[in-house]
Amino acid sequence: MNNKIFPVAVTALVMLSAFAGAGMQNASAYNPADADNAIKIVPLSTDKDVYHLGENMEIVLVVHSPGNVSNVLIEVSGLKGRHGLDLISFSREANLTSGENKMTFSSRIPSCGCAVSYGNYFINASVAYGHGDEVVIVNATHSIVLTRRGQITYQITYANITGEVAKRMIESEDVTLLDVRTEEEYHTAHIEGATLIPVAELSNRTEELNKSKKIVVYCRSGHRSAIASGILIEHGFEEVYNVLGGINAWEERGYPVVSTATPTPEQPGFETVLAIAALFAVAYLINRRKVSFK
Repeated sequence: MNNKIFPVAVTALVMLSAFAGAGMQNASAYNPADADNAIKIVPLSTDKDVYHLGENMEIVLVVHSPGNVSNVLIEVSGLKGRHGLDLISFSREANLTSGENKMTFSSRIPSCGCAVSYGNYFINASVAYGHGDEVVIVNATHSIVLTRRGQITYQITYANITGEVAKRMIESEDVTLLDVRTEEEYHTAHIEGATLIPVAELSNRTEELNKSKKIVVYCRSGHRSAIASGILIEHGFEEVYNVLGGINAWEERGYPVVSTATPTPEQPGFETVLAIAALFAVAYLINRRKVSFK
């Protein structure tokens, strides 16, 4: 190759690589395991969201299995008392059949406040199956509120829920989904159907929300949504649910989000880059020919 042409060819190839590489970049996303081929909890729930001292609680656990599985260990626990011990604790072995396996657990909440305080509590479930080093454990969490009898429930606290519970509520109930992050964060990625009211503006914009509907609140990690949930409680909202872990935990589970951000300009395509490289080469050759005629 002519020594004068070589730099032009190199320049064209460098440009080609840069543009082509930029055009072929793809955003990677977390792909959850195929749920149809694994045991999963769908869902863990209780007969109510709010309880008083002395009430009975019914816990419902539904486990989906892709086939018949024997010797599965089922554990349900939660509602930590003042001494740090779980007041709810069940453990049983079960044989799962293909499809949904429903199990119920009944418990009575202590009637004395000396055993447990008021506030948010978690009910945890685990399903363990397999043998030796191949034991697989599937977990789920559900939250409840324990409050004093005779008081207005949600003047005391809001309920913390997991992303799994939030997804179920969004899909099956008429709820208001509230995003309290910034406008920039919202447009970058948000849960479909969410209403945006940044937490800094919420106190002055609560009239935009329907007090008769359940409100599911989320932010990036759960901190701002907890503050926002408290603000809603102070303004008389009665059913407020704070999503633990926020949209970060939501996306980690592989749940979908949408974007309304302005798309960035597209990089030149492969054909465009080749055309540019060809123009450089032609321009060089023409200039070389002009020089040779002088």
